[in-house]
Amino acid sequence: MIKQHKYLLLLSTLIFMGQSTMSPKFTAHASNETKTKPYNYNFSYKYVLNHIKKDKNNQLKLKAIDEAIKYNYWHKPDFNSTQKIGVTSSSNNEELISLYEKALKISPNNIKYLLGLSSVYQLNGNPKEAQLVLNRIRHLSPSNYQSLLQLAMNNELFKQPKKFATSIRNLNRLNSTKTNKIKKVSQLIKKSLTMNLNQTINNNQKKNDYIIILGFVLNKNGKPQRTLVQRLEKGLTLAKEQPSSKIIVSGGELPAEPKIEAKVMKNWLVKHGIASSRIITEEGSLDTVSNALNVTKILNKNHAKHATIVSSASHMRRAYTLFEVAKLVSNGRYGLSQLVSIDKQNSLKPLNESDPAVNKIILDSLRTSGYWLLPNIQR
Repeated sequence: MIKQHKYLLLLSTLIFMGQSTMSPKFTAHASNETKTKPYNYNFSYKYVLNHIKKDKNNQLKLKAIDEAIKYNYWHKPDFNSTQKIGVTSSSNNEELISLYEKALKISPNNIKYLLGLSSVYQLNGNPKEAQLVLNRIRHLSPSNYQSLLQLAMNNELFKQPKKFATSIRNLNRLNSTKTNKIKKVSQLIKKSLTMNLNQTINNNQKKNDYIIILGFVLNKNGKPQRTLVQRLEKGLTLAKEQPSSKIIVSGGELPAEPKIEAKVMKNWLVKHGIASSRIITEEGSLDTVSNALNVTKILNKNHAKHATIVSSASHMRRAYTLFEVAKLVSNGRYGLSQLVSIDKQNSLKPLNESDPAVNKIILDSLRTSGYWLLPNIQR
């Protein structure tokens, strides 16, 4: 009992130290300090492994691993290198893989951890390893809908269309309601590759009652980087042409950010002549999936008729698809259009099916549909 009490005390300390940034619900309130928050190595695989190896209670071990998985999904140790390339880096994938593998040693054939491991492999650019894990799930649980769905979407959607159609029929036998939506999601993904990106305001955008400007990681001093300024400038132009439209600025506070993106965006717009009363701040989003889900709730709640998404050209195919998926799964009844700023050369060109960006569109579309990459972790 004494050993278990000590371990619970350690677990509580770990949770307390990381809870402000472990999951989206803890990120709505930023600190007043304008400084980045360093990676907490108490959530590293090495540290967690060292503290669980002597304990005999497997449930407590798995709880500690689960908290470390949450932390490492949202935390990336090297924030400075992120700033150099101007985009947020991926999750701490190598650490996540080690944590999932350790969890599976404690709880072999646990479907939750197998799904998580396969998803991180996919995120990390290891599709063959991901497929091996998904095949293992299929052997253990032949009717597991999510594993069969991920296999179909990851390996068949573009590469093997006939096999994809067969997989959809099999999924339909398991759950026809879910599968009908998945068929529509797959169509949205296919359309995203060749959709025309709008650089100028068109007739659809003149119907707006909402303008949505998507956030982008702030620099270490809490200032908007060039990519975000370009989005704000494009949104500002549209807002001036549509003076009756409400503006939603969407972006939370990433673990390495010193401020909430949405608040910084609102301040920028107000300084450039937009009335504060026009602007709605959506402060809970930590990625594009949560942008889409959180903003969709606002649009549905306010009975929106039409909205235009404003983002960078290199980001828009994924962003627009996720907003369409969020609208589909929530039965939204509004129109959507998009307006882009040019952030990269050739960003207006259609995507090739083998482009790494397509894999991200597929994975994030599944997440937006409710099939989270890390089951029971992200929401």
